[in-house]
Amino acid sequence: MSRLFIYYICFVFLTINLNAKSLSLEELIEIALENNTNIQLSKNQKDVSEQRLRQSQASYLPYVTSSANTGEYDIKQSGVKQDGNATSVSVNANQLIYDFGKTTTAIKASKYNVEASQEDVTSIEKQIILAVKKAYFDILNRHQQIVVAKEAVKLDELQLSQAKEYFKAGIRTQIDITNAQLQLSNSNLKLIQANYDLKKAKTNLISILGKAISEDLKIQLDEEDIKLLAQNAELKYKNVEELIDIAIKNRAEMKKYESLIKANKESVKNANYQYLPTIDVSASYNEKDSDDISTLDSNQTAVLLNVKWDIFTGFSRDANKKIALSNLSSSYKQKEQQELSIIEAVTNAHLNTKQSFGSIKISLLSLNLATKNLDLASQRYQAGLNDLLELNDAKLQYTQAKSNLVNTYYSHLVNNANLEYTLGLIK
Repeated sequence: MSRLFIYYICFVFLTINLNAKSLSLEELIEIALENNTNIQLSKNQKDVSEQRLRQSQASYLPYVTSSANTGEYDIKQSGVKQDGNATSVSVNANQLIYDFGKTTTAIKASKYNVEASQEDVTSIEKQIILAVKKAYFDILNRHQQIVVAKEAVKLDELQLSQAKEYFKAGIRTQIDITNAQLQLSNSNLKLIQANYDLKKAKTNLISILGKAISEDLKIQLDEEDIKLLAQNAELKYKNVEELIDIAIKNRAEMKKYESLIKANKESVKNANYQYLPTIDVSASYNEKDSDDISTLDSNQTAVLLNVKWDIFTGFSRDANKKIALSNLSSSYKQKEQQELSIIEAVTNAHLNTKQSFGSIKISLLSLNLATKNLDLASQRYQAGLNDLLELNDAKLQYTQAKSNLVNTYYSHLVNNANLEYTLGLIK
């Protein structure tokens, strides 16, 4: 009994440790790539493309069919009636010899379609990686906002304590205590809101991961102070023209349309080849046997070289050719539009990173000034040179400056991730 109890305790301890593990960004991305529904759907479409390739390749292999039947015959001929049972067996085989490129082009088109499907999978994966990073940085932002809210609460608690001491000493009036209590109440309310914002951010991340994970999901947090984090922020990319070249070369969407153009070119060739004949060889063996009706007994073997040339198909070949040409034209236009979209996305993402990087510098300066202003206001209040309103304004400016720095820093991380996505380099 004691051994079972020990096993149970070990199991519970292990479970708690697993649940308590803080997941890194890389681990979160790995979970999403394995479980996200959109990725699974894109992989299913790729599987369909691969099976269509197998179908087109099957045309090079022989087709073999066989049949067998048995039945009762009742034959009346020249006044003579015969009846009885008969069985028959037949085997037929057909092998393509040459079709002037129809099968070859169909196979090539299918291969390029498989490549396009793979690029679709890659594109969806990169979108999910970007979504995970945005959700992850949002959670880090919410954690830092809680830190700011807790600091505001501590400042207001200290202010309330000072107001009470000053009131006892007869230096300040009751209104300072009431005002300090109001400020503390408002700070506690903001702290509650910050905690619920964190829960919402975690819920968003869980939906992206595609896996049922408890709301108690723990992730690795930034342990450094927000000022130090902001001071170490970097602007990685500067030349937008070089970035556009990188994006055009690396984006999966561009590679997808390049494959689709190749596939549609092969489809156009295939449509032209439909006007040409097909040569194949066929072989058959047929045997019929009856113990009662001797005239039904037969044994036949045939090997034939066949040439099939469709002279008129009701204009279906013309329609197929026009469809193939239209698809090819659409692929070119889609590629052109995708390139323009990428140029726009890269340019905007580059500008956003420059803006957020510059905003970090201004936010750091604002926080430094707000910190000095709060220190001066606190000293003036303690010396009786100002009222509580001035001190409250200084505290508000300080907490807002710190909150703005948090938002600006993590916005910069999001902008960097978005720029890497537009370049096709996110991972």
